[in-house]
Amino acid sequence: MNELQITELNGQRVLTTQQIAEGYGARTRTIVDNFNNNRNRFEEGKHFILLEGEYLRVFKRENENFGFAQNINKLYLWTEKGALLHAKSLGTDEAWDMYDILVDTYFKVQETLQIPMTLDQQIAAIATGYGSVKQELVEVQDKVTDLTERFGLPATNAAILNNTRNIHIIRFLGGKDSKAYHELGRKVFSEFGRDFKDNFGVPRYDAIPLSQYDEAIAYTKSWQPSYNTMISIRNTNMQMEFD
Repeated sequence: MNELQITELNGQRVLTTQQIAEGYGARTRTIVDNFNNNRNRFEEGKHFILLEGEYLRVFKRENENFGFAQNINKLYLWTEKGALLHAKSLGTDEAWDMYDILVDTYFKVQETLQIPMTLDQQIAAIATGYGSVKQELVEVQDKVTDLTERFGLPATNAAILNNTRNIHIIRFLGGKDSKAYHELGRKVFSEFGRDFKDNFGVPRYDAIPLSQYDEAIAYTKSWQPSYNTMISIRNTNMQMEFD
């Protein structure tokens, strides 16, 4: 494999599909087919990270020297566990040999950086001229934090926020069987979306940074429709009672 371009996302090192294919002595199409044929074995966030839309545009801009094709609209980045699954599926000696090399020379480096140094180790490092290690750790953490802020909520948190919103708004509408839900539901959901985006200054309610997740949950649970909308909901549901 050619010298690996270091690619870090959400605190872990990842490889592109092309890098996996080159290292394992396979065609890129083979890796893609392996993923498609075994889709139920691969878990997003554990085995791969999928970037698309604004997330992908930001990532390509931050890694413009990587050589990504400008016309791609999806990018799969494979973690160490994802690389292991591909090696298992291919089952060749070349794939297993390269997987061992990847762990020793690529993935394991990040694990070492994430182990905090004891006070004695920091003093020893400074005394022997390696005090910069601590600064490198700080820089890595800053980069991870910056990426987390840029890319918004992970899928799990976004799903929880979405579910919290749905339950809260449906309760205001009188439940899914209410007349207001069927006639005004879209309007109320849209009103929440506008209020949420105005309050947090984001293009979508799930695009807030992870650092504001708890605040977003609290806001969602306490949000109320406007006075006029509340009157419309009440009147619409009263009509159902008289029908």
